[in-house]
Amino acid sequence: MGFVEINAIIKRPRSGTLRVALLYPSLYLVAADSLSYQMLYYYLNQQDDVYAERFVLDTDGSPRVESLETGSHLRQFDLIVVSVHYELDLVNILRFLIAAGIPPRSRDRVAPIIIAGGPPVIANPVPLSEYIDVLAVGEIEEIMPFFLEKVRENGLDKDQLLDALPASKGFYVPHHNNGEPVDFIFPKSLPREFHPAAQFQPLEYKGWRRRTAVETSRGCYRSCRFCLEGRIFNVMRERPLKDVIEIALEGSSSNKTRLVKLVSLSYFDHSKAKEILERLIEEDFMFSTPSFRAETLDEDKLELVKQGGQKTLVMAPETGSKRLALAIGKYLSLDRALEVAAIAKRHGFKSLKLYLMVGIPGETIEDLVETVKYIERISQESGFRGERELKLTVSPFVPKPHTPLQDAAFIGLREARRRIDFLQRSLGAIASIREYDPRLAAIQTVIARGDAEVGRLLLEWAFLGGGLGAWRRAAHNVGLNVKRYLGVLSQPHPWDFIRLSPRALWLKAG
Repeated sequence: MGFVEINAIIKRPRSGTLRVALLYPSLYLVAADSLSYQMLYYYLNQQDDVYAERFVLDTDGSPRVESLETGSHLRQFDLIVVSVHYELDLVNILRFLIAAGIPPRSRDRVAPIIIAGGPPVIANPVPLSEYIDVLAVGEIEEIMPFFLEKVRENGLDKDQLLDALPASKGFYVPHHNNGEPVDFIFPKSLPREFHPAAQFQPLEYKGWRRRTAVETSRGCYRSCRFCLEGRIFNVMRERPLKDVIEIALEGSSSNKTRLVKLVSLSYFDHSKAKEILERLIEEDFMFSTPSFRAETLDEDKLELVKQGGQKTLVMAPETGSKRLALAIGKYLSLDRALEVAAIAKRHGFKSLKLYLMVGIPGETIEDLVETVKYIERISQESGFRGERELKLTVSPFVPKPHTPLQDAAFIGLREARRRIDFLQRSLGAIASIREYDPRLAAIQTVIARGDAEVGRLLLEWAFLGGGLGAWRRAAHNVGLNVKRYLGVLSQPHPWDFIRLSPRALWLKAG
């Protein structure tokens, strides 16, 4: 692949060692940027009887079926553990199996045993139910120790192992599940032993800055009506300040960098957020904090962020319409973002990046006009202007399972394009505008809200090589009208058996 990397783990497998293929169905740099994938890699390799090797897409997007560590073929492994974070990557899981000569359907496969997890799987595992033996509805700290314990107890007898994985512990085993609900499982705290300080990453690669990623908190209590991650991880847990600094200090040596990336859904929701930044500055670290809610920011906090070396302020107002902002749970951020942008400019931030959506349910042309006026006002009052200083990313709204807007219709390709074009024409003179392709958003909607029939479409799509061009052909070949997944949905849903409700479980457990 041409990468010279640090912190890879090379073991000599002994007799009895459980060989695990840790598969990330995307490119190497995307895998390296995934802290959960890093956590899995180092946690599995901490086990004396386990050797985990990585599998990612090659630089041309084709499945690389030889491991990065030893070049071992994917077929040689006892287990395949898949970490997936993006609906469109589900097809790449099947592409890997096809390329490796592994039967893609679970019923046709004795080995290897395959377990998959990640937000799209937690939200709706049904599209993968014909292919993956175990779908994990939970977080790493609870899922992996229990899973490994059952592997050690039952060996690699597939039926025996799958029988030992209960739905009450977050395991959806499609061929052993008779309609029972599956509970989302999560830890009450963030144990230090699951968070690696040393992290694999390329030594030299254009666009990649060596860093130590540190998860400062997990979860969000705000319940924005469109947000899948906030719905799944709606119990807020903080990593103690002591652990954050410890990981940064250890990572400085292991990763050969003084840059720290602070990972969370909303950084300043951490009760010790300012103290963390102050300690990092005292220890002479640079840091990036890419996740802010405007209402959590003030002048002192922005000054700390600037001292850490961050040059771009990133916020996600989603819309400039107060009516829509109130409807989706972003109202508090709207006015505050105007003030924060001006403060950021005064404190020397070089650019402002804003995320916007089109096609929010109920959106009208008047709402889009309000968004244009809002962005113009931000530019005027803050002084951020031009393609280098003001950067907008515009995405069509994608309805996600378990969210309050799960049944809303996708806006449609033609209408999404029309609304994006309107923003580009209206704001192109004062900002650079990047868009998320409406065609990809439509496919993402179909997969996110899919059922077993969408699963069959995924397999055909995989046989055709994946990619945007093959999607329509795959749908035609399997005779599936994807429009039914793009309109307004009615209950029941394929994913209704997944019981998230972590707050209720938290109270029960407490």
